[in-house]
Amino acid sequence: MADLTDERERIILLQRMLCRLGAAWGIPELEVPVCGAWNEATERAVRLFQEKRCLPVTGICGRETWDAVAACCAEEEEKRAPVYLAVRELSLCPGDEGDGVLLLQAVLRELAGEYPLPEVPADGRYGETTERAVAAFQRTAGLDVTGRADRKTWRALAEAYNNAAGDC
Repeated sequence: MADLTDERERIILLQRMLCRLGAAWGIPELEVPVCGAWNEATERAVRLFQEKRCLPVTGICGRETWDAVAACCAEEEEKRAPVYLAVRELSLCPGDEGDGVLLLQAVLRELAGEYPLPEVPADGRYGETTERAVAAFQRTAGLDVTGRADRKTWRALAEAYNNAAGDC
C-alpha cells in the first residue's frame, strides 16, 4: 500500500510540475488536473512535453522525461522572483491605482492556480475584481475578509506566493 501512496504522490508532483510549465510557457494543454491518478490528460501532457523537448514521445514518464520536467521547472523557478515583505507597510484598497496595485494583481494572478480566485486584470487599478480576489484570498487564508490589502494580507500573500514557487 505504501507503494500506491508513493506512486500517487509522484503523479501529483508530475501533474503540478506540468501545470507550472504550462502556465509559464503559455501552453494550456500542459495544465492538467492535479488528482494523483494517471489519466488521459496526464498522458497527453507528457507526450506534448516530450515533443516540445525533443524527447522520445512515449507518453510514459520515465527517468529521462522526469529529469527533463524537473530541470525545466527549476529553470522557470530561477526566473521567478520571490515576493519579499518589503511591501508590508503598503496598504491598498478599492480606488487605489499604481505600481503597488500592479504588484498585488500580479501576485493574485500567480496564485489563481493554487487558490479559488477570480481572474484579475493587470491594469494597476484596484477595482471590483481586484477587491473580490483579495476577499477570496483572505477567506481562503483565514483572514478577516475586508477586500483591502492590509499588512496581514500582504504577509499571507507573500508567504503563499513564495510557497507556491517552491512546488517545482
